[in-house]
Amino acid sequence: MTTYEQDARILVIEDDPAIASVLQRGLALKGWQVEIADDGVSGAAAWEDGLYDIVILDVMLPGMNGIDLCALRRAEGDRTPVLLLTARDEDAYRIQGEKAGADAYLTKPFVYQDLLRTIERLLAAR
Repeated sequence: MTTYEQDARILVIEDDPAIASVLQRGLALKGWQVEIADDGVSGAAAWEDGLYDIVILDVMLPGMNGIDLCALRRAEGDRTPVLLLTARDEDAYRIQGEKAGADAYLTKPFVYQDLLRTIERLLAAR
């Protein structure tokens, strides 16, 4: 892993406190700096204010759903890699996520190693 990948700043926008906590602890063990937002509105504000290397974004969020948030940031010119992490496994959500500009899509429950590989792939592609 490169130094850049070890120092990566990750924004997790997730409304389930248990999942957010697991992600924060697990990703921090990899040396990544992790910030949590628990709804679409606070996530949008954090994303706009911060310089993140990747955003992990739930689809079903209070305030603003993740697909709309991703589309909004893309329309504003933000090219931060986005990983949609959601319980919604229907093809329609995956397609909407792709159209909104998401770079990857994983469904919950997820295999942790798949999550790590996806993050590392997105970081390497930056």
